[in-house]
Amino acid sequence: MTLAVLLGTMLGLAMLGVPLVFALLAASLASLLLFRPGVPLEVVPQFFVGGMDNFALLAIALFFLAGELMGAAGVTMRILGFARAMVGHIRGGLAQVGIVASFVMAGISGSAVADAAAVGSVLIRSMRQAGYPAPFAAALIETASILGPIIPPSIPMIVYAVLAGVSVGSMFLAGIVPGVLIALGLGLVAHRRAGRLALPREPRADAATRLGETARASAALLAPVIIVGGIRGGAFTATEAGGIAALYVMLIGTLVYRGLTPAGFWHALVQAARGTASVLVILGASSIFAWIIADQGVSRAFAAAIAALEAPAAAVLLLLNLLFFAIGMFLDPIAALIILVPIFLPMVQALGIDLVQFGVMTVLNLMIGLCTPPVGYLIYLTATMAEAPPGAVIRASLPFLAVLVAVLLLVTYVPAVTLWLPAAVTGR
Repeated sequence: MTLAVLLGTMLGLAMLGVPLVFALLAASLASLLLFRPGVPLEVVPQFFVGGMDNFALLAIALFFLAGELMGAAGVTMRILGFARAMVGHIRGGLAQVGIVASFVMAGISGSAVADAAAVGSVLIRSMRQAGYPAPFAAALIETASILGPIIPPSIPMIVYAVLAGVSVGSMFLAGIVPGVLIALGLGLVAHRRAGRLALPREPRADAATRLGETARASAALLAPVIIVGGIRGGAFTATEAGGIAALYVMLIGTLVYRGLTPAGFWHALVQAARGTASVLVILGASSIFAWIIADQGVSRAFAAAIAALEAPAAAVLLLLNLLFFAIGMFLDPIAALIILVPIFLPMVQALGIDLVQFGVMTVLNLMIGLCTPPVGYLIYLTATMAEAPPGAVIRASLPFLAVLVAVLLLVTYVPAVTLWLPAAVTGR
């Protein structure tokens, strides 16, 4: 009954267009009044503020800032130039450029939307001018941008780590192998599609051009190495890595590329503040939501129901994937994480599933929802940039989505895909 009131109120208000943070607060308040009338209402602001009061969450603001500074400083153009010199000569080379650029950008921004906007705003225009079908160009950028939350740093993985009480650094490391597999799979599909569509090749860059583009992009290419290498080597925590990333991008944008102006810096600060605030207020509102779920024993009830079924862990994971996929089609990934993790975490622990593996599975699953109708934000973002009908973009994205689903299944049923690298680095 509690869960029905919570989810029913929240989803009903969200479908009416009420901002998610207010829908969460209203659902939580209604449940509190119905099921815990003796609890003073002062707990609402206490939980709201407490949900945002976590040092690890500072990394969200810092990585948002690093991503915004990257765009303001013109770092994206250097990364695209490097990728074009390296893989542009392959048939459908601009598609490969988009994948490589998204992979590199993912190592700085941690956001799918930021990746899609940064790479797509430049590359989709070039792809269309070169004769690429607009839906294909949009679908490629849409699905490649999923690398943003999978390759470290990742804003959704920071949120999951805080909710599940696991190491942010372990979550970051666990996303690397799945991210590489996604990039390779997308590249293979793009190459095969390029042959069928007879897409053009770019002239092969000579050694001097490749060296020149590598040199121009070297400062930007070092950013992911510094972030991941510093965390791996124990030089700094994931939160400190966010500060170092923002400072590093600011320095190279000012001193190396000389593209970061005072106006651009201010705009980056404002946009980063907006992005951070949108995540943190949802976290605050969801902390009340999560407390009610725990207080009313919803998680225990789910765990008991699954135990009564005596279903194997593989079947439970399949059911969870289907449920998360359905929810991800309608809810923002951050909001979905905050709602789902407190409900299902005890069940996952009881089944003996590693929480890091479960976290990568959950994040990747919900990110796929950004590429699926009816809500999939990335569909409409890239369709607008490509001036293509959303329906055509959805159809063109199906082969690329198959890659994401295949990697999701590997993450779900082959623990080594996510756990090998953290174990190798930490020695555990």
